[in-house]
Amino acid sequence: MSLTFSVRNNPGRYALLLGSGVSTEAGIPTGWTVVSNLAQRVAATEETSIDNDTNPTDWYEETYDEPATYENLIEGLAKTQTERRSLLEGFFEPTEEEAERGEKTPTEAHKSIAWLVDNGYINVILTTNFDQLLEQALRDQGVNPVVISGKETAQGAEPLQHQEAVVVKVNGDYKQTNVKNLSYELESYSEPIQKIIDRVFQEYGLIICGWSGKHDTRLRQSLQECETHRYSTYWTYYSELGDVANELVSHRDGFTINHDGAISLFTDLRDRVQALVDAEEGEPLSTPIARERVKRYLPREEHRIDLADLISETAQRSGENVQDEERLPLSRKELNDNFSVEDRYQEYGDLTRTIVAEVMTCAYWGGDTVNLGEKSVSDALSTLSPKQSPNGLFQEGLNDLRRYPATLVLYGAGLAGIAGDNWDLVSTLLTNPIETSQSRSRQPAEVPPVEALHPRRLTKEWGRGFDRERAEKSLRSSMRQTLQDPGKEFLVSENQYNRVFTDFEVLFDILWYAEVGSEYVRSLGTTYWDEAVNRVEEQVVEQQGDWPPIRTGILDLTSDEVVNILSELKELHR
Repeated sequence: MSLTFSVRNNPGRYALLLGSGVSTEAGIPTGWTVVSNLAQRVAATEETSIDNDTNPTDWYEETYDEPATYENLIEGLAKTQTERRSLLEGFFEPTEEEAERGEKTPTEAHKSIAWLVDNGYINVILTTNFDQLLEQALRDQGVNPVVISGKETAQGAEPLQHQEAVVVKVNGDYKQTNVKNLSYELESYSEPIQKIIDRVFQEYGLIICGWSGKHDTRLRQSLQECETHRYSTYWTYYSELGDVANELVSHRDGFTINHDGAISLFTDLRDRVQALVDAEEGEPLSTPIARERVKRYLPREEHRIDLADLISETAQRSGENVQDEERLPLSRKELNDNFSVEDRYQEYGDLTRTIVAEVMTCAYWGGDTVNLGEKSVSDALSTLSPKQSPNGLFQEGLNDLRRYPATLVLYGAGLAGIAGDNWDLVSTLLTNPIETSQSRSRQPAEVPPVEALHPRRLTKEWGRGFDRERAEKSLRSSMRQTLQDPGKEFLVSENQYNRVFTDFEVLFDILWYAEVGSEYVRSLGTTYWDEAVNRVEEQVVEQQGDWPPIRTGILDLTSDEVVNILSELKELHR
């Protein structure tokens, strides 16, 4: 049950680690069986009879004075790639009779895994198996996996988060004849493969099936060396756990699950996850699931409409919640005595958590994908902004604060876009007009985002001078704190997050200053200081017209004009 909820509520956060136990149910021999059988065939060609007490690999090593490796045996038996493939197909590819019996074909375990991948719950699979049953099952499901089976494919692979489905064959693939079998071969991996393994063990939860941990020395050592991991480990086993497995489970603080075979395990998991989905029918998507759906929709052309619908529906639902005057009253008379503006920030942040995660994911990963999502993210700002004045009595400051959710989404998508070098989306966000309410008017108007959503605009009714500056600083600090948690998805350290957040803050303030004019700006309640302004100024001086906000049309200014505004911003801090 715990595994079901973990997979369902943390889509894309669990990886599979599969061993020979998953393939043997399909009638696929283990690597040791293949090597032993090949050694026996060599003996037969030498007209040598090997008795039952003699290990064929021992005979081979004594006879030829070389290790009975996969490569050595195959090189001696088949000289060309075509001949090698033909030699090995008998071990891994079914004959007509075997196919009719369902042997050496994807089992229900492989098909259930493919379903979990296709529905976004699993996207990374490590396997020690050499066969291609998993890849076949995925393609039958309509998923085209990225297969990494050696140094070359590992070096050229994109980051795991960019891939819909990645199968990492740590011990090689039989068609490439690069299989690892012997103890010394299993003691190390190429550096690119090792980096992928380490990243999976650190950043993903693990569901282990069909792997004892006993023979794959370096893989086992990698688990032992991994001191930190974000998600749980579920070690599933058929008969009993060995000493090695018990030690690794203890090291990972993992859970153990006894099952009746890989088919039983994965079909049951698939059915339980589907049952949980059915039970949630009609409920809003959880934030992790929404985030993973965005990731799955971005790289696939056929999901362009799905991505737009997802963001639109989430924004619409969030907009209805944040503009519900009964839920979030705007009159002091309707507020309790303990009410504070910070409470309202928190409420708005809670109600927009999912849409914030969606647009930040879209902004960070969308720059190099088929579905850019620019219009959907920009439209979300209008959806979240109030379209008319409140119905009853209201306080002006609380009414202005209704724009905070849209500002929060703007900041989230903006900083994620900067972090992901997705300047086209940042430009769209900051230049496309948004539809929002106007004071003393029942009709909304289209205005520039900086005019409608800048923190200065949201706090104009909260006092003058220092009081207003303090209110603005409080609002900005709230956004910085609220966006830090979803920002961890892309920005690995607090320092990196703070740097990117202030970069966007400075950019938005430049836009505000240029829009309003110096005679109307006496102070700004910023959360950054001269260090951040100096950092941006260095970029402008160095890049001139190639500085992204100038190059993409966010700022209709020269680099010298931007530098002058930055100097003015520094003066406002003094």
